[in-house]
Amino acid sequence: MNYYPWLNAEDSSFAWIMATPNVLANNPDEYLLYRGVSVKSWFPASPTFYLSKGRGMELTDSIPNAVNLCFTSARLKTFMEEHSGASLEFLPVRLLDQKERPVQEPYYLMNLLDTLDCVDLEKSKFERAVIDPSLIMTFFLLVLDESRIPEDKKLFRLKESPELIIIREDLAQGILDTDHNGMMFLEMHEYGKEWGGR
Repeated sequence: MNYYPWLNAEDSSFAWIMATPNVLANNPDEYLLYRGVSVKSWFPASPTFYLSKGRGMELTDSIPNAVNLCFTSARLKTFMEEHSGASLEFLPVRLLDQKERPVQEPYYLMNLLDTLDCVDLEKSKFERAVIDPSLIMTFFLLVLDESRIPEDKKLFRLKESPELIIIREDLAQGILDTDHNGMMFLEMHEYGKEWGGR
């Protein structure tokens, strides 16, 4: 079975989120949004995210963003709850459009709680984080040890790089077949090439 990183779709017509609101950015627990742990006990009620005035206008099922979070429409939320088999928290967020008007459609921050230790460290090429060397900051080449991925896992974070979400081929195809948009599932051998990977 193939696996893909879940990334932002590159389409100039799509709306983007470029910044985290202060209510989250100034919270000392904000980093936990990227660690695959529950945050619902402290996550603020419907924090406001602004859609960038310098990007497109089209609202997508997964809002592309520069803050390494996963924003989902209600439609994608339902699909993920029914088909992913993953432990997920969906935290309501408020979106303001480019004219700072509330977006009427409901959106959620999808917090994935499943994390796996499955990076093949011998075959992968990467740079570890300076502050916490147990974490990988940048992959130049990402190779998974599929023998360490349970058969029922369709969606998970990487233990060494929990900001990155990995999706199994069948679930990714299901998302695309039901016309959800805003995300891109990149071939694993392509991931990291922008940083000089081979």
